[in-house]
Amino acid sequence: MLWGIYALVVLVHLGSLLAGGGMVQRVTQPMFALLLMAIILVSAPLRNRTVALIIAGLFFAWLGDTLPPFLPDALRPGAVVMFLMALVLYCVALAPLWARNRDPLRLALAIPYAGVVIGLFVACADGAGEMMPLVALYAIVLAAMAFLSSGGNGLTWMGGTLFLLSSSLLAMDWFLPGAAILLSTVWVMLTYALGQAFLVAGILRMVPSRECEVPALGAELVIVEG
Repeated sequence: MLWGIYALVVLVHLGSLLAGGGMVQRVTQPMFALLLMAIILVSAPLRNRTVALIIAGLFFAWLGDTLPPFLPDALRPGAVVMFLMALVLYCVALAPLWARNRDPLRLALAIPYAGVVIGLFVACADGAGEMMPLVALYAIVLAAMAFLSSGGNGLTWMGGTLFLLSSSLLAMDWFLPGAAILLSTVWVMLTYALGQAFLVAGILRMVPSRECEVPALGAELVIVEG
């Protein structure tokens, strides 16, 4: 049910981007993280470390989605900081999962992921201006998150890769002079929404379900031999 609502909200948001509905965009975008948090809350035990970290990451993503319209231009980099915190928490959540599965193929992914981030940073450095240190830090953490996502399962891997693609498109849109990507905002938001959804779905597949957390009720019969 909640996954269906999430898909509907994403479609409405994308439609508003195409139609130029600013108010609908501002209402629907913060709902992405809230719905994903609700999905986790009804599906997984909160005492699980990975679940708690993903929820915390989604909270910072929600702040990044919600705050920009209310911030003055001078404080707009604060939204980047919120997403940076979300990525850091995703990395902390994914690192133990990656450590359990050190497949050589997945280790080799560090090369293309790092190559994409370095190439984008070099291309966008001039346009970043005073934000360059923050953009550099964000790029490093983004590459790390995408790399660590490969250690979970196919869904987390897809989620991390789509998140990398979304941020790369956004960086080109913001900081690369002359870059012209048709419907860039739509592609950014589509890959962003899908990336977080795949990440959450992959995590839920790897942790115990909420039903497993509930102990069985009933009396125990204890036989004591004399």
